[in-house]
Amino acid sequence: MFLGAWFVLLAAQEACYSKAHRVRGTVVEKGYTAGSSAVGRGGRGTKSSHWVRYRFETPEGESKEHVDSEVLPATWGELREGAAVELEYLPATGDSRVAGQKAASSTYAAIAIGLLALGFWLRRSARRAV
Repeated sequence: MFLGAWFVLLAAQEACYSKAHRVRGTVVEKGYTAGSSAVGRGGRGTKSSHWVRYRFETPEGESKEHVDSEVLPATWGELREGAAVELEYLPATGDSRVAGQKAASSTYAAIAIGLLALGFWLRRSARRAV
């Protein structure tokens, strides 16, 4: 059930971003951080990430700079330092991200419903077994 609740929150976040302001920004810097494998060492590895630092002006006229640390590799490959980038900006929270960096909120909602239903079913089955 916990995972289902988590996907509900992701679906809500994606729904917010679907209504976000579209603004143009400028790529300041981009980079790639290689992950590490922990196979055979009994530890946890780290995840690789493609990141982009960009600067933009909000619809209210405020200048902001942000690092998006989870850019899809295909999008990251198309971006160039000093070039324009389309962004999604949420004025209520001040959050922003490179446009198009999401799964559909309907996908998250479907996963959430499935996981919540499974959680309730498992809980109900466990009570019957007792």
